[in-house]
Amino acid sequence: MNPLRHLLLTAGTFLLGNAASAQRVESSANLRAFSEQRISHQKTLGLTLGGFALANIAVGAVAAGQTTGETKYFHKMNIYWNLVNLSIAGLGLLGSRNARADSETLADAVRRHENMKQLLLINAGLDVAYVIGGAYLQERANSRPNKADQLRGYGKSVMVQGGFLLAFDLVNYFIFKKRGDKQERLLLSAGSDGLGLAIRID
Repeated sequence: MNPLRHLLLTAGTFLLGNAASAQRVESSANLRAFSEQRISHQKTLGLTLGGFALANIAVGAVAAGQTTGETKYFHKMNIYWNLVNLSIAGLGLLGSRNARADSETLADAVRRHENMKQLLLINAGLDVAYVIGGAYLQERANSRPNKADQLRGYGKSVMVQGGFLLAFDLVNYFIFKKRGDKQERLLLSAGSDGLGLAIRID
């Protein structure tokens, strides 16, 4: 082989190897940042929902003992509803605490990002059903005068809680989508080995 050609081939191989190595390191750092962002957001979700639940339980516990009629039932339902919210928030925080960004593969990170978006959309659909269910309870109060206060109070509470959760889930869905989808596309376009090769054919 021509010595000059051999030298150029060796230099090219060396440079390409270094470039691939550097790109793999960069891809790995980007993957970790992608996963850490999702885990951090999940913790924020849990803390926000948990804080909202605790505030509702505290206010409801005091107000239920100081009010009567429809208002009393409104606060009682707020307590029941937010005991469930508190449990969900606790489970979410436990899951995010055990999550490790540095142990996720690209496939893991993408799947969990997409699953989180799907879960928030499913929850938003359920939230709409809660609001409709609350309106139905209030409507039922007209035909059940002996339970009118209870039905109106419960119905109003379910509508308020469902409305909050609908806004909460939709806002967080769009935050996940805006922040994560761009990073996800960049990671996927880099390829699993962190190096892409384009050949133009004229």
